[in-house]
Amino acid sequence: MEARGGGGGAAELWRQMAAQRGAVERQIAAGREREACTSAAYRAALLSARSCSRQTLSRQGELNGLKLQFRKLEDHLAEALSIKVSKESKCQLTKERISSTSAINEQLKSLVTDQRKKRDQHATVISNQLETVEALEANCKEDETWRKNIEEAVTWYRKFLGFQVIQGQGVKFVFNKVDVRSPDKEYSFTIKINKNRYTLLQCDPSIRDSEVLMKDLNFTNDLFKFVRIIRQRFQDEAATVNGIQH
Repeated sequence: MEARGGGGGAAELWRQMAAQRGAVERQIAAGREREACTSAAYRAALLSARSCSRQTLSRQGELNGLKLQFRKLEDHLAEALSIKVSKESKCQLTKERISSTSAINEQLKSLVTDQRKKRDQHATVISNQLETVEALEANCKEDETWRKNIEEAVTWYRKFLGFQVIQGQGVKFVFNKVDVRSPDKEYSFTIKINKNRYTLLQCDPSIRDSEVLMKDLNFTNDLFKFVRIIRQRFQDEAATVNGIQH
């Protein structure tokens, strides 16, 4: 009975040990399974981290590339703005030059027009003077009274004051001993006659009231008096220039 009983206790012990061993094995298997799952999750996380790292590095490279492109674009923009400002400045300067040139051209056109008008007027005056000279020269050959008056005036001035008479387009009276400070300085005037009418062609320097004097000469026909008055006007002019009070 005791032997049987002892045999039954051993069997129970073996049963319990087997049950515990099974439990331990199950725990070990479960632990290995958890470890495998953990290892797999770790590897997956590591792979994901590596992928993210690669993506991050790739994106960082792309970002650096974009920054470099952005800097280049900024440089290009700055250069373009500089060129734009320079061109606008040049354009404004060109507009100002064009405006100035246009104004100058208008002035030149006006000046040319005025010069043409003056040229035409001078041509008319010269033509009229030439006609007058030709007629006067023809009349001078026949006007003995006019010659006599000139000869009397020339004789008087040659005798007392000294001067020269030059024949040409009319008769030119050239005086010296007019300016006390410059006795050799010459003063002159030129007259012609056409149909018994005197014309003053030249007077150097010009004198005041020359038109009035010519009217008086044509009215009185006193050439001698006219020459004396002209010389007196020259003396007055010289005194004024020299600051001499009469």
